[in-house]
Amino acid sequence: MIVYHFTSSEFALRALRDRRLKIARINELNDPFELCAADFTNPDVQTKLEAFKKQVNEQYGVICFCKNYHDPVLWSHYADSHRGVALVFDIPDDTAITIDYRPRRFKLAIDAVLRRGSFEETDLNQLISTKFSSWKYEKEIRMMCRLHDHFCQIDSLGKKVYFESLSLESYGVDTLKLVGLIRGTRCDLKSADIASELLAVDSLPVQNTRMDSASFQIVADETYPVTGVRSFSACCFRV
Repeated sequence: MIVYHFTSSEFALRALRDRRLKIARINELNDPFELCAADFTNPDVQTKLEAFKKQVNEQYGVICFCKNYHDPVLWSHYADSHRGVALVFDIPDDTAITIDYRPRRFKLAIDAVLRRGSFEETDLNQLISTKFSSWKYEKEIRMMCRLHDHFCQIDSLGKKVYFESLSLESYGVDTLKLVGLIRGTRCDLKSADIASELLAVDSLPVQNTRMDSASFQIVADETYPVTGVRSFSACCFRV
């Protein structure tokens, strides 16, 4: 499945250089209703839900993508007001979680939760894949990541930061296959900037964007290849 990850130019270059993408922690996502899409009025159930959210945050993270890049609001919110880029990935269909947008909270089998005494991973799929309908413009696709399976660093604040490895389409076995880069309409990232973070054996398809003259959509121009210039040397990872 082809998906798009919006980010700033700075973080895009860092992802190219280090061959990895940061995994977002559940409690850092911008929707306070994450994992709270079910209708819970029982105080006991709400207490169990809070404990479950804490457990999930310690064990899982997500990488967020979009189904397309045409909506200008996506670029405004997630790509530094069109100054950033959309990284184009090909991810396995079986890892892609399509978000279900609903106008109201859904009903979960509360009786089963109470019998078990807690929420379980079987409940996680529906909770992580349901959001309020106002988020529908994002057309979001998520990839869940078990944190203990991934590279971890400690940032300057002493927090654990986890990463998913990526590879270019031509080689590698990583789940994330980087197959392109789309520059925002205000992006000043040059081909030389991109090439400086790619290995000499790499060639990354790049596209520029423009405002469509007949609609409110963002459209991409013809693809051109950018060939890397870096030698095979050790990467200097930064959080």
